[in-house]
Amino acid sequence: MNLLGDAVLHGGERATLRLAREYPHSVAAVWTALTDPTLTRLWWADLRADLRPGGRFDLEWLTGPPGELEWWPGQITGFDPPRLLEHTNSEHGLLRWELEPLDVGALRARTRLRLTNDLDGEDEWVPMSLAAWHLHLEQLEVALDGGNVDWSAWGSATNLRLRELRAAYAAHLPG
Repeated sequence: MNLLGDAVLHGGERATLRLAREYPHSVAAVWTALTDPTLTRLWWADLRADLRPGGRFDLEWLTGPPGELEWWPGQITGFDPPRLLEHTNSEHGLLRWELEPLDVGALRARTRLRLTNDLDGEDEWVPMSLAAWHLHLEQLEVALDGGNVDWSAWGSATNLRLRELRAAYAAHLPG
């Protein structure tokens, strides 16, 4: 199984997750998918944001049952469009999204996305967090290609894949 990342464990209560993925799309397209609420909901979450340093960056994950979802507040801590978006999230800590153009000047643009997530919580959550980000980064490519996630089927449709990814990441982490 091709894993997208790994984690550095910081003593049982904190971890740094690192994932990277390449997309056959321009930096501008990937940036828009990270910052435009009409696009973020296609692969990640609903977004309320004030796109400037210090601005809010609130997310409502769509992976749970309707009516049980809540907004998780955050704040933009680093902002250099279209290369860097860094923000906090009340449930997921600090998230840093870095975009790098590949094959500059080629006929078809490509972008490398690097996601770093400084996460507070028990080490046992790290493999599941890596697996969930892995799935979201796969869904980002679907969204960039014009598709979207059927959030009502997220739990059932992705449950097996999520378990497989969780097991693969757990086996990959230092133990």
